[in-house]
Amino acid sequence: MQSKKEVGLNFIKKFYTDFICPYCKEKMYFAGESLKCTNKHTFDITKKGTINFIISPKIKESKIYNEKLFNCRRKFIENGYYADVYELIANEINDLNLDDIKILDLGCGEGIHSINILNKIKNCYRYFGFDYSKCAINLASDYNSSNRFYFNGDVNNIPIASDSIDVIIDFLSPYSESEVKRVLKKGGIFIKIAPSSNYLLELREASGLGKYQKQQEIIDNLGKYFKDIVTENYQRTFKIEQDDIENLIGMTPLKLSANNLKIEQITIDLNVYKMAK
Repeated sequence: MQSKKEVGLNFIKKFYTDFICPYCKEKMYFAGESLKCTNKHTFDITKKGTINFIISPKIKESKIYNEKLFNCRRKFIENGYYADVYELIANEINDLNLDDIKILDLGCGEGIHSINILNKIKNCYRYFGFDYSKCAINLASDYNSSNRFYFNGDVNNIPIASDSIDVIIDFLSPYSESEVKRVLKKGGIFIKIAPSSNYLLELREASGLGKYQKQQEIIDNLGKYFKDIVTENYQRTFKIEQDDIENLIGMTPLKLSANNLKIEQITIDLNVYKMAK
């Protein structure tokens, strides 16, 4: 059985031409156990089979978004709360009917959302997932394969070649509209998943936050770069057990006690925005 590093190296050997240098934007080439550009900027592959492409000194590892948080998120999500949303997104990708489809995942976290989507893709695909968090990418490397690769990256400086990606997914993460448009192929699609007003409503009310209210801001920002934005809403309320309450609290930066949180259900309310370049 190959190590994570060996799996990552094999991916990079095959697909190094998809990457560009985050410093100078030049093409990359494979050298030993690294990617290098013609200006000799070098990015080594780690023992986990990942690469750190972050060059901004402003991006630092968060003390809040740590391994414990991402493990809680993985456990909560594994219990099916987002299953229908994954089906919806996978159907959009399958409807493109492309072979060797290139998929880029912005802010992939520990990889649990995307692996559930990818498992429903019918055609061959090539997947790139990135996040600024080293903890998240270390966990996501569990899903490394011959056609999946995870790296640390900056949404404002994506180390992927322009006009090269068929599908970009953003699942509840920050993003840069200009970088999305640069990387996306003509005719490619951007799928943005964002909270609607009742997302995790019971948890928000228990913590005194009230309903989510940034839907119009999201539409306005997307509208500056894309036309013909199609919006589909998914809303469902689930009964929730104590273990999942603990994981739900653990996957947020909220400082709450599961013992003091009196909720019996949780609402998943998401808007799925789809647009083409």
